[in-house]
Amino acid sequence: MKSENWIDVNDDKMGADRYFELLVNDFPMIRNEIQEEDSDMIHMRMECFADYTIKQIKGDNDRELKRCFDFQESKIDLINSDLENALIVSYCESMLLGEVAKKMDRIVDIMPDKLRRKYLDYEAYYNKLGETSKKRTPHNNG
Repeated sequence: MKSENWIDVNDDKMGADRYFELLVNDFPMIRNEIQEEDSDMIHMRMECFADYTIKQIKGDNDRELKRCFDFQESKIDLINSDLENALIVSYCESMLLGEVAKKMDRIVDIMPDKLRRKYLDYEAYYNKLGETSKKRTPHNNG
């Protein structure tokens, strides 16, 4: 039961249906891939856009890459928490850990401010996790 003081932080935010509708309108070339995924699989659908973005990075197509980044930038303040999580975990992580990881120093400079902050914050978080796991030793029994 909701109390009188209950606040739904997602109440006025854009949901997945609207976000992906706008995405396929702006990027009709990935419409089929997006629509093939179950509509509840937000991360998988975001991964489709990440794959398209990575294709632009690999092809050195900075104009289309900027268009991808500008789309994400224009939605960051509008999307609900589920989409924000997918943006970070599926979109940013695909670039951070995927085939284009070595190119990301240059690519980050192309990103608009909000997206760059999301990416760099996630990169710092991921690197901190890596440092923590390096400090742990394998099971030493003696």
